[in-house]
Order: sequence, then C-alpha cells, then structure tokens
Amino acid sequence: MAKRIAIKAESRSSLGRIQAKKSRAAGKIPGVLYGLGAAQPIQLAAVEIVQAINATGGESTLVDLEIDARKHLALISEFQVHPVQDRLLHVDFHEVDPNKKMHAEVAVHETGEAIGVKEGGGVLDHVLRHLRVECLPADLPDGFTVDVSGLTLGQAIHVRDIATPKGVTILNDAELTVFAVHEPKVEVLPEATAADGATAAEPEVITAKKDKEDGAAAGDKGDAKSEKKAEKK
Repeated sequence: MAKRIAIKAESRSSLGRIQAKKSRAAGKIPGVLYGLGAAQPIQLAAVEIVQAINATGGESTLVDLEIDARKHLALISEFQVHPVQDRLLHVDFHEVDPNKKMHAEVAVHETGEAIGVKEGGGVLDHVLRHLRVECLPADLPDGFTVDVSGLTLGQAIHVRDIATPKGVTILNDAELTVFAVHEPKVEVLPEATAADGATAAEPEVITAKKDKEDGAAAGDKGDAKSEKKAEKK
C-alpha cells in the first residue's frame, strides 16, 4: 500500500507570489490544497515537508493533512524545486474522499537482470515509468515492481502482464510496452569504395591533362604566328 504520513499546516491569507515569498522568509513552504472544495492556500514547516518528501519521494503518498486543527486526506500532487539551489519552493495537495475511488500515477520499478542483457548483450528499455490507476485511497499501491530477469532479446513486458493488488485497476492501454530488451544500436560509418578512390584521384589527372592541353595550345599559337610571318615573307 501507499506510504501514509501526517503533516501539520496552517492557512495562508491569500494566493500570490508576494505571499509565497513571505512564507519562505518565515521558514515555511507555501502550498495549495485542491480537490473537494475551493482551492485553499496553506503553508507548512519547511523542515517537516522536506523530510516527508525525501522519505517518500513524493509519489503515491497519502497525507493526513491537518490544517488549523481540521484534517484532510490528500495526495501530494506536485512539488516545485529551485533549479539551481535545489530547495523546495512549493507543494500542491489534492484532497480525496476515503470512500470514493480516485485516480493516481504510480511508479514502475524493475528487479532482476534480463537474460537478454546479461547473456545476449542487449539493452533494457524502460518505456513506461508510471501507470495510471483507479482505486480507493486505502488500496493505493506504493508502486509496481516488475521482474525483468526472464526477458530475452526481442521480448517485452506489456501493461497486460503486470499483476495488480486487489481493488486496483490500471487505466493505461493493455498493449502498451512497459519494458523491452533490444539489440544495441550500432552506428555504421560509410566505407570508401574503389569508385570513391578513383573519383578522389581524378582532379590530379584532369589537372595534368589540362596542363598538357594548355601547353599544346600555347605551342599551336606559336606555330600559327610563325606561319603568318612566313607567309608575309
């Protein structure tokens, strides 16, 4: 089942960049709770939410979110990290009804080493890294772990091949490939042929021939002048 954590939060007065900056300056992380009602701006203790995300990865994580003494069951739907400073900037939560089926993205991981890689020199291609599922919040899986050790060259594991826990339905097309083993791509460089060699050598031949022709033409002109002089005499 999915990881479940408890986090305390407090309401923010409003949405907006200025309010978010004030939260961060106070050692808080701004966030928003979406879902069953109107979007609710919140803020959380930076240390607490960072530890929670680091421990769970933030994926398929159910949160018992307590906001101003009121509890909400939610999923961490998205979080933003500064691209340079690698610090948490913002967290979005999506509230869910514990008695109604929900949709969520669940990570897919592999275990084992494919025969086609170990013995055949192939490459394992992880095509689908997340699967979309439908289930009750209590049945949400932590992830799918797929044994790829039996895959030989040219074989694949599709969505239809993945076993699901009771109460969980995968919504992706059953024919989609999740893992596949294929031969490594080899870049073939063009080889020089005899014809290419002959073509490459042609400029020298043409130049030599041209030089001879130019010399012959110059000789012809000289002969023509001599002939004209002889005629005048």
